[in-house]
Amino acid sequence: MSSGIQTGQLNTSQFETHASTAKILNELLETSKKIPTSSELGSIQLSVNEIRRRAHELREKQPVEQDHTKAHYLLAGSGFAFEDVESSLKQLRSKQLIEQTIPNRQVEGEVETYLRVKKEENILSSIEHLLSSAARDFDNFVNQKLNSDWIQRKDEVRENFGILVQNKAKLGDFNVAPFNPEIPTWGNRKSSILNSGRTSLNVNENYMVREKFESYAKVIHRFNNARQAGRPFPLTKELLDIMHTSGDSKNQQLLESWKILEELKGHRDVVSTAKVHLQTQFFDYADKLYQKNLNEGLPTNINKIKSFIQSKLRNTNGTWKVGNLTIVNGVPIWALIFYLLRAGLRNEALEVAVTNKASFKKVEQSFLTYLKAYISSKDNTLPAEFSAKLHTEYTQHIKSSLDGDPYRLAVYKIIGRCDLTRKSIPSVTLSVEDWLWMHFTLIKDQVSDDDPVYEQYTLEDFQNIILSYGPGKFSNHYLQILIMSGLYENAVQHAYSISEIDAVHIAIGLANANLLSISSEQRVNELKEKDKLNFSLSPDNNRTVDFARLLGNYTKSFRFSDPRIAAEYLILIALPGTAEQIELCHEALMELILETKEFTILLGKINRDGTRIPGIIEERLPLLFLRNEEEFLRKITENAARRADEDGRLHDSLLLYQLSEEYDIVMTIVNSMLSDLLSNTDLEQPLVTEDDNNEINPILIAKKLLSIYMENLEISKKVHSKNKEMCILFLKLADARKTFHARQWQNALTQIEEVDILPFSDETSARRKAQEFSALNEQLIRIIPNLLIMTMSCIHHLVADLNKSDYHSISKTQQIAALKNVSRNCMMYAGMIQYKMPRETYSTLIKLDVGI
Repeated sequence: MSSGIQTGQLNTSQFETHASTAKILNELLETSKKIPTSSELGSIQLSVNEIRRRAHELREKQPVEQDHTKAHYLLAGSGFAFEDVESSLKQLRSKQLIEQTIPNRQVEGEVETYLRVKKEENILSSIEHLLSSAARDFDNFVNQKLNSDWIQRKDEVRENFGILVQNKAKLGDFNVAPFNPEIPTWGNRKSSILNSGRTSLNVNENYMVREKFESYAKVIHRFNNARQAGRPFPLTKELLDIMHTSGDSKNQQLLESWKILEELKGHRDVVSTAKVHLQTQFFDYADKLYQKNLNEGLPTNINKIKSFIQSKLRNTNGTWKVGNLTIVNGVPIWALIFYLLRAGLRNEALEVAVTNKASFKKVEQSFLTYLKAYISSKDNTLPAEFSAKLHTEYTQHIKSSLDGDPYRLAVYKIIGRCDLTRKSIPSVTLSVEDWLWMHFTLIKDQVSDDDPVYEQYTLEDFQNIILSYGPGKFSNHYLQILIMSGLYENAVQHAYSISEIDAVHIAIGLANANLLSISSEQRVNELKEKDKLNFSLSPDNNRTVDFARLLGNYTKSFRFSDPRIAAEYLILIALPGTAEQIELCHEALMELILETKEFTILLGKINRDGTRIPGIIEERLPLLFLRNEEEFLRKITENAARRADEDGRLHDSLLLYQLSEEYDIVMTIVNSMLSDLLSNTDLEQPLVTEDDNNEINPILIAKKLLSIYMENLEISKKVHSKNKEMCILFLKLADARKTFHARQWQNALTQIEEVDILPFSDETSARRKAQEFSALNEQLIRIIPNLLIMTMSCIHHLVADLNKSDYHSISKTQQIAALKNVSRNCMMYAGMIQYKMPRETYSTLIKLDVGI
């Protein structure tokens, strides 16, 4: 009993020892899983069978008696008794948990397991690599985005605190309507001419706006036709006629502005044009008043002005509204002379002065001499000796007269340009037009150094006064005043606050008359300014209009609905004829082409026989300063194709290169598309579906283009023979894929063999083709992995079908042997190039090979 009890106790003790050791081993195993890893090399993932194999190899290399001394150091701090470990290992070995003899019947299962595990490892490795790459790309993107956003926010904060950001100009104190966004950097690939500004205009908003838009568009179309034919075209008159359709206050302002522009077509100087316009406008008004009141006698110019004076200066009770008037025969004589001058009737003014000479006071006796000299001079200036005398008389008698006629004061001031510190007389200048006319009359364009400072009054001085007052001072007259005073760029800007569509056409009219200061590409880069659509302020304080941007922005609401009209407007960018504007015009047209994708409308098309049908842009070659079709293809169509290619728009670039007659490039792109399709489409998926068409599917595109190129000898000459051969090869492989998808294994294998890419014959062929692999076209290299899988799949299915057959013959054996020979050659070839293919490809091939 005691012996048995002792034995039982011993067994229990040994069991407890082994259990304790196993527990510690398990704890070590669990702890090891929690060890952090920071290596980018990835984790080691081995299957149970692989561990078993490597452990067996390591054990065979060790001597029978092993020195475990070094293991003591490893396990010294772990709480292990090394003897317990050794006994545990012996126990495990005795139970064949570490190694066992693998029966022959299990070999096939182990190989299959190995292949399955190997495939899983490859898949996991690929996924891990993709996740790692995606994480790095995301981190880089976030870093770049945060950095760029911080820079932008920093600039905005600095501007809000009044700190000027470098390379940005300040508009100064000009009173302009805050409207639109920053000026882009033309020529910079990141910029856009068509989409660089904000606009509230929608030409399809309602019927009235659409009708006005179409009316303007018809005029612009006829204008371009006339320019192309070299004929004169009354642009401002045509645009003025459109304005006559409406009579509201805003349109009245625009109407008057167009009248001024119409008068500017003779290219007279600003001051003369303004005076003539104001004088004509005043006389027309006086004439209308005369027609309502025919009591002033015959319809002479003098009588018409008398009628105006009676209507405007006389009260209903017969008294005069203005005091101290010099009345002769019931007529205020100085007022009559003033308004005759105001109406531009200088000879009639002289006639009245001569007729009433006797009524002049003693201090006024010299006036007739001054008036004759003033009227007879070309520039309405007095000779020096007359000027000096008149100034003396004006200072001593006229200006200081307490009961003097205000119109006499005005007439002397006009003729002698006297007392320019006080340029208007409130009791005389009854309207804004009168005020303007007085200022224009006092302006002296040619100022000499001999002129006293107090007599110097130039157009620039007057312009500064206008800008300092701003629109609030002149109400609904500000646009006309800006145009009359030569502030054309400001006029365009202000017109936007009235009507954007009209502002654009005012700018076109001014540009056509060479009156608009248009910014070049270089100036726009230098003069970037936020929230100003049309304007920049250059270092010399000259304002400029970004004509390209103005027109590009205008096309926003109709470039997709009316691409033809958009093209007509964008063609106007080259209207000034400078190199910069021509380049911007070409750039804008390329943007229109790429954005709307209306290739046929804008660029035309090529028939099967190679003949070209031009589009709207090509029809305007002279207006684009392009000499011929070849230059058009190079500068517009080919550049647009290249741009689309750079942006990754393969289908667009394909069509554009086709239109630019770069047929070899077209074939190169088609081959690239075919290569991508054959290499990236799952073998279970069809390459062509019922929904595909010859404008989207690469195979259908290739077949269509190849047939055209082969039929037309001139086109065929422009395509490199290697490109054509490659396209034919890809189409053959596409046919093989179609057969493969239909599960016609033998036919598919025959089609693959015909292209002669893979080694079907012998091992020598396999080695030779493997050596030639690196020299193959990159497009062809990409499809070889799928081609190998297709081949091995065909062989796998054919051998399986033959093995299922109950019929046994030498022929069947030979067929299987021939197929396996092809399989061996392909596997040898694949083994030599496996590191140049995706990892999963070789694993798939091994699995297929094992199953053959």
